[in-house]
Amino acid sequence: MAKKRAEKVITTRQVRSGRPVRLDLTEADHKRMERLATERGLSKASYARMAVLKQMKADESEGSGK
Repeated sequence: MAKKRAEKVITTRQVRSGRPVRLDLTEADHKRMERLATERGLSKASYARMAVLKQMKADESEGSGK
């Protein structure tokens, strides 16, 4: 008797809303970031994103006064 073939499942590709950025840290900085992110209940990626965007906002407001 022939085996019944499983039906093919159509999957959808998740659309990314952003672009990836690589961040190389020393082991000590990585541990610091991991500790700080955990204290705030965030993943390391979320914490890094938050920190970068906060600094970008500060840099932009600093430059607008010139």
